[in-house]
Amino acid sequence: MERIFTPEQLAIRWGCSTQTVREAIVSGQLPHFRVGRLMRVTEHAVSHFERQA
Repeated sequence: MERIFTPEQLAIRWGCSTQTVREAIVSGQLPHFRVGRLMRVTEHAVSHFERQA
């Protein structure tokens, strides 16, 4: 099963703020899905985003 990340987990992983991660999500740079109101990002989307950076 693929790992799922929260914006908070990605902020720690990348050494940035949660707001920076949320801005990448909202701008469409980082694909995501929602569980209710919560944003979640798949491991595949994270890997793709990191390769692009």
